[in-house]
Amino acid sequence: MKRTVRWAALAAALLAAAPAAFAQAVPKPAAEVTRFQVEAITLRDVTFLFELTVSNPYPVALSFSGMSLDFAVEGSKVFSVANQGGFKVPAKGKKASTFTVTLPYDAIIKLVKDYASKDWLLTVVSGKLSIPLPKVPGLSLPADVSFSYRLEKKIPAIKPTVAITGFTVTPPTAAEVTAAIAKAGKAVDPAKARAVFGDILAGRKPAAPVIDPKDLDLPLKVSFTIEIRNEARGPLDFTELGYELFINGESLVVGDAGAIKRVGQSVFVTVTGTFSSKRLSDAVRRLFSERRGEFRVRGSTTVKLPDAIRKEPVKLGFDEKGSFALK
Repeated sequence: MKRTVRWAALAAALLAAAPAAFAQAVPKPAAEVTRFQVEAITLRDVTFLFELTVSNPYPVALSFSGMSLDFAVEGSKVFSVANQGGFKVPAKGKKASTFTVTLPYDAIIKLVKDYASKDWLLTVVSGKLSIPLPKVPGLSLPADVSFSYRLEKKIPAIKPTVAITGFTVTPPTAAEVTAAIAKAGKAVDPAKARAVFGDILAGRKPAAPVIDPKDLDLPLKVSFTIEIRNEARGPLDFTELGYELFINGESLVVGDAGAIKRVGQSVFVTVTGTFSSKRLSDAVRRLFSERRGEFRVRGSTTVKLPDAIRKEPVKLGFDEKGSFALK
């Protein structure tokens, strides 16, 4: 009798343990955020890069639409996106995929109190991922498996204004005009041709329009300053800048500048370069006749953030528009 009771108790224990043992034996996929970094910054937004790595233990492929992400800055939720970074993982395989999400600064400025007094902004990203599970013969699987993530990164506080100041174009010398006329094969009096350029750059209608400036490939010297002011306290430090300046909608000068000075929260980029007289279109010439115009300036450089944020330099770009006047 005692032996029968012992066998019954042992059988009951084995039956009770079987579901737990079976659950442990059923494999599950693994999903890990293997990289999270600030990928790029502009004066208007910041881009984060995510790398998601998924391991698939099943003999069939896994497909999913991606992660949902909530962005909170300094404790305020400012942005949400869904279905980011979806991909397909082969059977019995492992796959990594990267994707980016861009967070606009204007959304942060509207919600973060005392934004202008901030230098760095703590950004918390809450991520959720749900992977539908396949039907595998011999395995009892749930409909899906879910993962949650919490990621943190600091970003610089930026609230910019951009201006163009000190814009001047130096009239060509007599020798430069003579050389350009000879190169173009024009039979034009160099003195009168030079006077045309002097009148246009002074905002006057040429007294003797013997030539259209666009008929010559005459290099004209230009200088101006790009002032980038940060109304918040985030650092904007860089030592060189690739730029392109548009005047009244037309590209005028492209180049690289290294004369950069920071004063307080402002960065001054002094540009000296040349552009061809072929670019003196009617739109550009209005700048001189009206003594004011519209500018668009595009630029790119790199900035060094603290190592805790990212060890490698980060790309900084901008594309800004505005109005300016000639003195």
